[in-house]
This record gives sequence, C-alpha cells and structure tokens, in this order.
Amino acid sequence: MPIKAAITVLAMLTLAACASDDAASSAANMALACQTMNCACVKESGSLLRKDKFTAVLWKTNGDAYCPKGFALEKSAKK
Repeated sequence: MPIKAAITVLAMLTLAACASDDAASSAANMALACQTMNCACVKESGSLLRKDKFTAVLWKTNGDAYCPKGFALEKSAKK
C-alpha cells in the first residue's frame, strides 16, 4: 500500500510540474513573438460584461515589445 501512495504522489507532482505556467517566461515569449505578428496590449483585469480595454504596444530599444503596467501582450487579429 505505501508503494501505491508514493507512486500516486510522484505522479501528481510530475503533472503539477508540467502544468505550471511561468508568467515571466510567457511574457518574454510574447515580447519576441510580437516582432513578427500583430499584438495588442489588453487590460489584465477585464470584465466579462465589458469590452476589453486596449492600448498601444510599446517597444524597447532591443526590439522587444512590452505594455504599460496593468496591460498584457496578446495576439491581435488586426492585420
């Protein structure tokens, strides 16, 4: 019985490690991706009942995209 419990715990820890999303890594990936595709800065605390608020994407001198505080980079359907 202890072996089954240990295997279960190990499996749960493995799944949790695979499922975790590093926000900083994701933001860095979007900063690079926005160099080749259309992106927008969308307000992070959006409501389901209201339209999302957008602002212009800002650019660092090295070419990375970023947003003002309170906004996050997202893919844009705009061409």
